[in-house]
Amino acid sequence: MIDQHDRRRVIYGAGSSIVVDVEESCNRSGYDVAAIVQNRAGDCHAIETEKVVDLARFQEGFLDHALVVALFTPAHRKFAAAEAKDLGATHFPALVDKTAILPSSLRIGAGVYINCGVTIGGKSSLGDFSFINRGASLGHHAAVAEFASIGPGVVTGGFVTIGRGSVIGTGAVLLPGVSVGANAVVAAGSVVTRDVPDHALVMGNPATVRREGIPGYNDLSV
Repeated sequence: MIDQHDRRRVIYGAGSSIVVDVEESCNRSGYDVAAIVQNRAGDCHAIETEKVVDLARFQEGFLDHALVVALFTPAHRKFAAAEAKDLGATHFPALVDKTAILPSSLRIGAGVYINCGVTIGGKSSLGDFSFINRGASLGHHAAVAEFASIGPGVVTGGFVTIGRGSVIGTGAVLLPGVSVGANAVVAAGSVVTRDVPDHALVMGNPATVRREGIPGYNDLSV
């Protein structure tokens, strides 16, 4: 018999626009959203606004719940996860949308989010707190490092490696065997035919380096 407490999730980041997709994934996958944490003052994008709580309420009543960090920017996600841990949260299971098609050989880290319509090939791995957005298709032997973010509709061939804190923009295509460095950014719609260095921005078809030495996505490093 399943403990109903295990079917509950707390979403961290009510001010993030992607929170709505995380809510939908929870609902499709049979999880009850117990609370949505507004960890920063400002706009709230949650669907179920009646479930939004501040940090004090989170710390009082929800620390023992499974937590999902709902932010796309790698550095923001890393900061939010660290903040939640500092407050006492300890349970960060992966959230996998019910519509995703995953291989039995997939290795999945803590805090991973896989959005709707994602497909992943065999013998792949997703590092802690990596983020795979809507409709992305990752080829076999994909290796996605910690805090990397994959945008909607990204397609990769087999044996692609995506470095820590890197971001692959919407609709980008990565050819088989390509390696993307840490804190690198692949612009939306790019076709990547060769390795991308650490801290580089690439764009175009074929993608070329447009900036080097960038801290990372949104000029923030992980």
